[in-house]
Amino acid sequence: MKTDYAKLGEMALARLRETADQAELVQEKLLQEILRENRDTEYGRKYSFAEVFSSDAYRKRVPVTEYPDYEAWIARMIEGQENVLTRRPVVYFCVSSGSTGEMKYVPLTEEEFTVFALYAYGIIFGMVKEYYRELPGEEVFGKIFQIGEFAKTVMPDGRMNGIRSGSYYQWLDRDGAFDASDYCVPKEVLFPDTLEDLTYVKVRFALAERGLRAIHGVFISRVAGTMQYICDNWELLLRDMEYGTVDEHIVIGERWRTFVRERLLPDPVRAKELRRLHREELQQGLIEKLWPEVRYILAIGGEHFSYYTERMREFAGKIPIHYYDYAASEGIFAVSRRINEPDSYILIPDSGFFEFLPADREPENGETTLGITELRTGERYEFLFTSRSGLYRYRMGDVLEVTDWYGQLPVVKFCYRKNQVLNLAGEKYNVQQLEEAVRRFSAATGVEVKGFCVQEELTGGPRYLVYLECGCKQIADGERVLERCFCEANCEYAGCRRLNEIGGLRIRCLPAGSFARYEKYLSAKGIPIGQNKLLRILDTEEKKSFFAALSQGEYGGSGR
Repeated sequence: MKTDYAKLGEMALARLRETADQAELVQEKLLQEILRENRDTEYGRKYSFAEVFSSDAYRKRVPVTEYPDYEAWIARMIEGQENVLTRRPVVYFCVSSGSTGEMKYVPLTEEEFTVFALYAYGIIFGMVKEYYRELPGEEVFGKIFQIGEFAKTVMPDGRMNGIRSGSYYQWLDRDGAFDASDYCVPKEVLFPDTLEDLTYVKVRFALAERGLRAIHGVFISRVAGTMQYICDNWELLLRDMEYGTVDEHIVIGERWRTFVRERLLPDPVRAKELRRLHREELQQGLIEKLWPEVRYILAIGGEHFSYYTERMREFAGKIPIHYYDYAASEGIFAVSRRINEPDSYILIPDSGFFEFLPADREPENGETTLGITELRTGERYEFLFTSRSGLYRYRMGDVLEVTDWYGQLPVVKFCYRKNQVLNLAGEKYNVQQLEEAVRRFSAATGVEVKGFCVQEELTGGPRYLVYLECGCKQIADGERVLERCFCEANCEYAGCRRLNEIGGLRIRCLPAGSFARYEKYLSAKGIPIGQNKLLRILDTEEKKSFFAALSQGEYGGSGR
């Protein structure tokens, strides 16, 4: 190993514990540093940062903002203008698809990446080492199977850009010096010239590595999908391993075919080892069977990825899962409290300045926000974020629930985004409630729902149209059962149904692999797979048309 992961993790954990004991002081100090540093920017002069000496004064002087408030400022920064929102140079523009489908560009400074390195990278190893405190570091850390890929993309002037999940690795390799020797996948595969589906390539290298110690991904849906890919293509993969070939049915470019054949010579010994595992016995404890020395899996999962989280637990067997962090294009906000504990994140007080508003209503004029230490257990809040990279009192739109405390730091779970709701008749059906309804439906019918999304349907009267990927062409009494579950999960919806303000929902079943096809569709448009969080609400005509075509068998895409 080139990196001392145990030492790196110990340092990061020590920093978190130190800030947890003085969270309010850390927040106030950080805010003053941000204001002082940016007082002579155009934004700082507009809102008189030089005259703001407390968080209370900051709340009174600076307005609450949303992305449209920054579009003109950021456009000038993209053109190369400096000292606009932040004094520090922007080294990366994080690309994100906004709620309207238009691309957003969020500026990130070098300082943002140093914080990310500490809390979204270093601290993970500290928690893993604590979990295996009886083992020496060399028995805990080793070769990593990185599921993601990090194609380098740039703005016209050469500054880096891309999705948040790939930004850190791009930054690490900004001068080409990143050492990938701790990874089982070669650097050329980690940093491809263009974004494409390289699952086959990565799996081939991973299967060849007997001593794998960790699997890293971003969203658990992608990690589980990779494990399922191994199961679905088991004989093909072992045949290619044995003979050093690349099956003709694999859809990859000729460059990658040649790369795999040259780098992975025939390995009949490893193929024979793996053939002792029968295809029908693979899924339960798959990772333990393939790589007995794997110590942990890293991926964001939990309640909002319930199907994939359960699948991942099946694949993982006894191997623990670290649910990583809570972050977005705008910054990193919290880190998972401990291994094997989903939906439980410790807010990070030195990542940015946090403010909170009650989640159940819109803020009134002059209403004061709450600070990080003023929250109450069991309550839900929308949070505002002041970043180190030029966002001030920015409404994220995320609703968090405080579940516990870590010193002076709230432990939170992500509930839903405020702007992602179905609202035909005032029912305000949010994503969390949709997922609860589908969970109830799955339990009641015994139907395994691999993916779902919902849209508002106005033809013939307002109702919900629910797309289900579940391996069934039709479900006996499915609409009646799903209707009941939707009523149970949202009482306002139930009331609207009783008053016939909303008609009975409709189900359309999708063929297997439909959501994977949607990811490929986005990828073909230049939107990387890693950015595609689970789609739940179809809020654009493009999305609606895509899934309507899938449900009618009109989509022509296929391939491994």
